[in-house]
Amino acid sequence: MPPKIINPLVFLILGFLSLAIVANSMTKPLGHDEQMYCAGGALLAQGKMIYKDFSYVAQMPYHPLFCAALFKVLNTTHYLLTARILSTVCDIVITVCIVIIYRRVFNSFPITGLFLGLGAAFLYVFNPFVDYANGFAWNHDLVILCVVLSLWIFQTTDFERQSQYWRTALIGSLLTLATCMRITTALVQVLVFIVLLFQPAQSGKQRLKRVATFSIATAIGLIWPIWVVVLAPRAFFLNLFWIPKLNSQWLHLTGMLYTKPGMTMTFLTTPASFLLILTTIYLCVILIRNRDKLTLSDKMPVLLPAMLVVVFFIIAFIPPTMWVQYFAAPIPFLIISFAYPLLYLRKLTNDKPFIIAAVLMAACAVVSVISYPIVLQRVPRLLYPQSWTPIKVHHISEDIAEKTKSPKPVLTLSPLFALEGGRNIYTELSAGPFVYRVADLLSPADRKIANTVGSETLQQLLENCPPSALIVGFEPRFLEITLFKTAGLKEDTWGEKTYHNGLVLYFRR
Repeated sequence: MPPKIINPLVFLILGFLSLAIVANSMTKPLGHDEQMYCAGGALLAQGKMIYKDFSYVAQMPYHPLFCAALFKVLNTTHYLLTARILSTVCDIVITVCIVIIYRRVFNSFPITGLFLGLGAAFLYVFNPFVDYANGFAWNHDLVILCVVLSLWIFQTTDFERQSQYWRTALIGSLLTLATCMRITTALVQVLVFIVLLFQPAQSGKQRLKRVATFSIATAIGLIWPIWVVVLAPRAFFLNLFWIPKLNSQWLHLTGMLYTKPGMTMTFLTTPASFLLILTTIYLCVILIRNRDKLTLSDKMPVLLPAMLVVVFFIIAFIPPTMWVQYFAAPIPFLIISFAYPLLYLRKLTNDKPFIIAAVLMAACAVVSVISYPIVLQRVPRLLYPQSWTPIKVHHISEDIAEKTKSPKPVLTLSPLFALEGGRNIYTELSAGPFVYRVADLLSPADRKIANTVGSETLQQLLENCPPSALIVGFEPRFLEITLFKTAGLKEDTWGEKTYHNGLVLYFRR
């Protein structure tokens, strides 16, 4: 097939997949976690410091820093839209990286590499776990992008040339960014450090220089997070470890969580995931059977994607509670890990194993599309921006701002609806329900350090600074009922408005 046809076809397919990614992000409902992520970025943009001035539960500080920088540069209060666009760009780049990696691996078979890469891209975009996790205004997409870029740089690095050092530094920087957005990604950084340590070198001095470059880049990337921690070490400990532990206990008591065996079984029995696992098993079996015919000059580019899959599966089981998005992280690396085995099968004199593997991969892509058609069904909604979730949220926020002219804070566990309209919030509630529901289990000293309140200590906060408005209806009623009772609403001085998404605003007349 001539390049004049292939190149436009590739761009057309990637363009369509990009539209599907954008549609996913713009149309999916507002997530509870997004309240905390966007509020963290907004408060950083206002000059407040993470942990020291407001809670940011279970997460490291680089993602809100990225968001705050975007909010400042763009001079916008479209916080949800901006943060979701950031995630969308990350997802599109990940998809393109998958195709590029396949194309490079199949350098001697460019057409085959392109079509396999496009099939891999479909497997990624149409995977239901990936579709669920991607596109939210949280740190998942940026973390995965940093690791995918690191893998791509590693696979394209010639460790006998001088360029290996700046490339190693770039890998260290990217993985440090990922770790300082999600702490469990430190396992990935440790893995890559070990791989670099044992990567062949011409001398011990060269190996030492490579490791030192990686370590220096890591140390530079850690400067700001360490400074943030030094400013409020106890608050950091509470936010990253103690409050998540209390939240886990609360979730187990209320039953508002997935069990690890149940979620694992759901993942394994989902058609798209089951076929990926089936493909993995086939490739492993056929490679073992043909191991005598294979020659590997450098095993690490082959093994590293597979090791990343294992590490991300381990990471999924580390937290005390398990969520759907944890199983999305290994998927891109599982798909990428097929590239080298497929190449080796392609080089065998017997074409049959490669043909079976390629057909199996194509079948996976077709089944993924058929079994999860919502990815296609959402695309037409891009023609109606007024229906996009970030736009609807911003319109509600602007209406709330119109009805609450007072500079006093808005009382809510859904701070995004106040912040997007330019209104103030109680920073003690900036993390939404994630601290509020367990804050009363903290000691008074720890509550003060974490800058938070619970249902039993809310009254004192409101006595010192009465609210200008109350927003409820987004979180479970049993959590918000205390806000309603403590606010002391009176019919003659407070108005009420209910929005289409069930949100209710109470505002001073």
